[in-house]
Amino acid sequence: MKATKPENDTKRRKSVNDNELTDAKSMNAQPMKIHFPDGFIVEVPGPYCTPKAWGLRVDMTEDEVKQALYDRRMARHQFSPRGDLFVNVIMETRRLLDAKPWN
Repeated sequence: MKATKPENDTKRRKSVNDNELTDAKSMNAQPMKIHFPDGFIVEVPGPYCTPKAWGLRVDMTEDEVKQALYDRRMARHQFSPRGDLFVNVIMETRRLLDAKPWN
């Protein structure tokens, strides 16, 4: 008997946009609170995010964020040695507050 190719599933899973992933309300999750020694409390939706989501947050292109991650100019996190690179949101927030751009 000849092997047959399975039929394509017409009911494909709806893809989730990165904007929806960064929105804590759409995930029904409470944002994380980061406490700083100076008394600052900052809320972030999660400890890590994709380069695409970070680029949307800080108005950078995805390629610029990836290049900064590869050059280690941006705080990064990698779950496994050959896995994808993620932006470490907590460390980037701390770096921003330590720089005090408002002064």
